Amino acid sequence: MGLKVKLLVSGLFLIVFVIGADSFIIAPLLPAIERSFQITVSQAVFSVSIYAFCYAIGAPLLGPFGDRYSRKRLLLIGIGSFLIGSLGCALAVNIMSFYVFRAFAGIGAALTLPNVWALIGQTFHGQQLNLIMGITMSALSLSIAIGVPLGAGLAQLANWHLVFWISAVLAIGTLIGLWFVVPTSQPRVKPQRLTYLHSFKLIFKVRRTRLLLTTTLVWMLGFYLVYTFLGAYAVHQFGLSSFQVGSLFSIYGFSNFVASFLSGYVSVKLGALRAVQLNGGLSALFIVGLGFNHQRMVLLAICLVLLAFVQGFGVTALNTAVVNLIPSQRSTVMAFNSSFLYLGLTLSSVLGGLLYTTIGFSGICVVASIALLLAVVVIQLVVKQV
Repeated sequence: MGLKVKLLVSGLFLIVFVIGADSFIIAPLLPAIERSFQITVSQAVFSVSIYAFCYAIGAPLLGPFGDRYSRKRLLLIGIGSFLIGSLGCALAVNIMSFYVFRAFAGIGAALTLPNVWALIGQTFHGQQLNLIMGITMSALSLSIAIGVPLGAGLAQLANWHLVFWISAVLAIGTLIGLWFVVPTSQPRVKPQRLTYLHSFKLIFKVRRTRLLLTTTLVWMLGFYLVYTFLGAYAVHQFGLSSFQVGSLFSIYGFSNFVASFLSGYVSVKLGALRAVQLNGGLSALFIVGLGFNHQRMVLLAICLVLLAFVQGFGVTALNTAVVNLIPSQRSTVMAFNSSFLYLGLTLSSVLGGLLYTTIGFSGICVVASIALLLAVVVIQLVVKQV
């Protein structure tokens, strides 16, 4: 791997880390934001919802532009919008202005991340694509491991605004780095041959695309059903403190980071689709282990680490498979893939909220396992088409 490639991968890694950390770091800040603006908990949580909503809606709407114009330019615009959002949140004097700038950050992230994945798919091929995708996606896992405890620590040691100042400084560094390390290149399809609506028609016309996007939706629904309510279960069942729960999620994040970083080697050996199938099945197994372990905290931690590893391998392999579906439409495809991820997260919170009070965490784990196994079945339909 030459110097230029290393600098490019480092730059993309930093982009993904900064945006990922912003998504996870806000959760521990919500009580401080609530007190600062003298608002209710639900009003504070809405700042998370508006970011996710702008990402989920913005990604597919902005996706086709990445297939028509310079991805470097779009990445600069995306990080620039994210920077404005971070600076605005740092300077916000009331909750309405905070909402507006969280929306800016969400739109910036929606324009940036799909074009990162598309740029990787355009630049790298074969074994190198698997390796680079794994390295870059591991930045999301690292942001989970670092974001939550960092946000909690900064919220206790200083004013919560400091978190967004740090995010803005990192965004500035990323913006400068992008300018130098990302090559200036146009998509390989002539812009005049791609209309905005044609991008959407082409994606959903291809059966494999529909199947893989469905896999993303079902997979994320199953995973986030468990992930969202794991903390509450750990507190109620094992009496963990907030710090201990944060440590539990950090263990997951670091384990997932290692797996994602190394996942390219697994995809090379098995092939991306087979890696998705294997790790989807194992995910279902370890989720059942989480749900029916009611007595030993050590077993819960072991199942969580194992789940972190197979999720790291599986999700990265799924991303690698999706990015090559339609080479001329990489940005649009990855934008929809990101949108379906957030849709899975949204559905999991709604469905999980209904299920947790009726069938408990064990029941949720059963439903989640069924969802992961369904994703494996859908992938088998894709394999038959290859």
